[in-house]
Amino acid sequence: MEKEAEARLWEIVDEAEVSLVITQGEQGFPHCRPMTLLGYEEEGTLWFATSRSSRKVSEISRDAKVTVCFLSFEGGAHAQLFGRAEVVEEPELKAEFWTEEWEEYWEGPDDPDYVLLEIRVERAEYYLIEEDELWVIEFS
Repeated sequence: MEKEAEARLWEIVDEAEVSLVITQGEQGFPHCRPMTLLGYEEEGTLWFATSRSSRKVSEISRDAKVTVCFLSFEGGAHAQLFGRAEVVEEPELKAEFWTEEWEEYWEGPDDPDYVLLEIRVERAEYYLIEEDELWVIEFS
């Protein structure tokens, strides 16, 4: 059953029309923003791109705990993934994820302001609206 639950979680992530990354803001309130998921590993890692100069990077440096919400309107489900974020600057990974669409934000994959966020998921939960079911998954 655990494998089926995990498979459904990743289906929700794949189907999601909206993904929101939530950090702990400077005033102690959660700070939420939409972000595009670059990819994930089913062992529980999410990847996003951002600017080193962004507010989220400074918030993560103070408190690495984040929540990522995925909303699947068509699929009638939403998921929350809880974990810890880390800024990644590895040139090979930055080049692997780089897309030319980002040239309006960064000069290229070597731009020092372009960094990746790696979020290691510790726990996830998702809610299936039609079934009225809440599922919880623990990642090791």
